[in-house]
Amino acid sequence: MKPPTLHDVAREAGVSHMTVSRVVRGSRAVRLATAQQVRDVIARLGYRPDPALSALAAYRQRGGGAARGSTLVFIDCDGTAFTRDVWAGAREEAALDGYACEQVPLPPSPAAQRRLGRVLFHRGVRGLLFGPSEHPQEFTGWAWPEFAAVSLGALTHRPALHAVAMDYFHGAFSGCERLFANGCRRLGLVVDPHLESRTGGTWLGGYAAAVLPRHAPLICPDGARGDPSRLQAWLRRHRIDGVLTIHPEIAKVLRTRGLAAAFLNSGGAALHSFPYYALQPAEIGRHGVRLLHPAVLRREFGLPAAPQRVSLRGTWIDPAEDSG
Repeated sequence: MKPPTLHDVAREAGVSHMTVSRVVRGSRAVRLATAQQVRDVIARLGYRPDPALSALAAYRQRGGGAARGSTLVFIDCDGTAFTRDVWAGAREEAALDGYACEQVPLPPSPAAQRRLGRVLFHRGVRGLLFGPSEHPQEFTGWAWPEFAAVSLGALTHRPALHAVAMDYFHGAFSGCERLFANGCRRLGLVVDPHLESRTGGTWLGGYAAAVLPRHAPLICPDGARGDPSRLQAWLRRHRIDGVLTIHPEIAKVLRTRGLAAAFLNSGGAALHSFPYYALQPAEIGRHGVRLLHPAVLRREFGLPAAPQRVSLRGTWIDPAEDSG
C-alpha cells in the first residue's frame, strides 16, 4: 500500500497542502483548532514527513545555508552494550521519521572532532546524537552553529545540550520506599561506584533522599561487595534488613540472611527473582530522536539557550507477584 502523502492529509482535513506543511513544521501561523484537526488526520492516516523534502522546503522558504540531509549521526562515546541498545532505539525511531542513523565513534581530540564535523556538514548532516559516556565529556571541537544536537545519558557534558536520560533518582528513591513499605527499617546501598558514577550520582542521591529521614546512609565498601564473608559481616554489623543494589551475584548472600532487596535494573532478573526496576535503554535513543527531529526541521542549530532535559522513568516488576 502506498504511504499517505501530504496532499492526502490536506484533502482529508479539508485544508490546503501549505497548511499541512505549516503544521508539520510547527508554525504558529495556523489556528489552534485547525492545527489540531490536521494533527488528528496525520495520526489517523499514519502520515510521516520525508525529512529531506521538509529540509528542502524550509531551505527554499528561509533562504541561504546548506540543505539538510536525511541522515542523523549517533556519536558513540564509550562502545558499551548499553550504548548499543540506546543506538538501536535511535535507529528505529529515526527510520519512522525517514532518516538513516549512522554510528561513528567519538574522535579522541578536539581537532579530530572538528575534522569529523566538517565532513558531516559537507555531507548535509545537521542532526547529532551524542551517546552515553562513562565520564563527562568536553565537546570542544564542534562547529555548533551548523548542527542541532542531543545528549543521551545521565551525565552532564560541556557545553550543555538538550538531553535524554533515565530517571535513576526516581528508581532509587521509589525502591527504598517499596522496601520501607514492606517493613524494612535499615536499608543499605550495594552498588559499584564506577557504575553509580555513570548515573551522575543520582542512584546515591535517590537512596540518600529516601533514607535520611530514618537513618544515616549505609553504603557498602567497594571491597566487601565481591567478598561474601565481608559482605555478610557488613550487613550484620549495621543491622541492615533491606538492600538496594544492581548486582545479581550478591543474591545468594541476601537469601542466606533472609533480607529483602530491590534491584535498580533488570540485569540478571531471571536469576535473582527479586523486585527490579525495568529500564529500557532503547527508549533513551527513541526520545532523543523525538527531541532532535523538530530542531533539524526548524533549523534550530547551535547551542540551546535553555537546555531541556527529558527524564524517563522505569517500571517496578516483582516476579513473585507476577508468578502469583
